[in-house]
Amino acid sequence: MELIAATATLARADASDRPRFAALLQCKIPPSWPPSVLADVQEYFAEQLEKGFALPGWWSWYALERATDGAGRALIASAGFAGQPDAEGTVTLGYSVAPGYEGKGYATEIVAGLLGWTASTGQVRRVFATTFERHIASVRVLEKNGFICRGVSSEDAGASDADRQGRGKLMLFAREGL
Repeated sequence: MELIAATATLARADASDRPRFAALLQCKIPPSWPPSVLADVQEYFAEQLEKGFALPGWWSWYALERATDGAGRALIASAGFAGQPDAEGTVTLGYSVAPGYEGKGYATEIVAGLLGWTASTGQVRRVFATTFERHIASVRVLEKNGFICRGVSSEDAGASDADRQGRGKLMLFAREGL
């Protein structure tokens, strides 16, 4: 697996030019791209990077899988942060694996890689993430990476029934001491 930090050029191509995006990443883009949770924010991500409101590394990352069958590498996931660390050294992490690639341990590996990257910056002391209580796979990804459930997120009230998909309350997880 390879993690590549989004730049303004990559994010713009992701939002509007799939062939260019594939060429820039030198990979196959699956028909299931982007994951549904990213489809409505791709333009926003591109704008944040283009305007300099977000710095590469502190926003979006692309995860590429190296195929073992000689077919080349494929884009399998996106992950990242909601901006640079705040004054207390806190960032918020999110991740999404493209349909067809779930359940293979990629999300666990991606989160571990990003936690390692944040630790190497020396700027992060705490990482928050949210997921629904009955989204067991996502809960396990966070637990495997040392996150502790802190209870119901303050953002739970804003979660729509479509977002919940029967998965219960939106829970807040934290990883301290990076």
